Amino acid sequence: MTIITSGLFCFIIGILFCVTLMGFKTWMEDRGVKMVWWKWGLTVIWIAIAGFAIAFTGVSIGENEMTAAWMGGLIFGIAVIVSGFIFWRLLHPAKAS
Repeated sequence: MTIITSGLFCFIIGILFCVTLMGFKTWMEDRGVKMVWWKWGLTVIWIAIAGFAIAFTGVSIGENEMTAAWMGGLIFGIAVIVSGFIFWRLLHPAKAS
């Protein structure tokens, strides 16, 4: 468990977070979507919520709290999926014909 509390783990997570945001930026530019500050804010908030859901479930499993893992995974997972769909619709508005 010392790897999780070490600075190296936080460094690796930070690198992965930055690479994810850079990839997202490039992906949006390729599709011609202009990203303004509030869209970036929603994106970062959603990534944080998704990370919390994964971390909560993983920690609950590690603590051998299977009921909490299932319930937390279900509740937070549904919240991530629903908010992801809503954020996706905000980021990609329907084009008028």
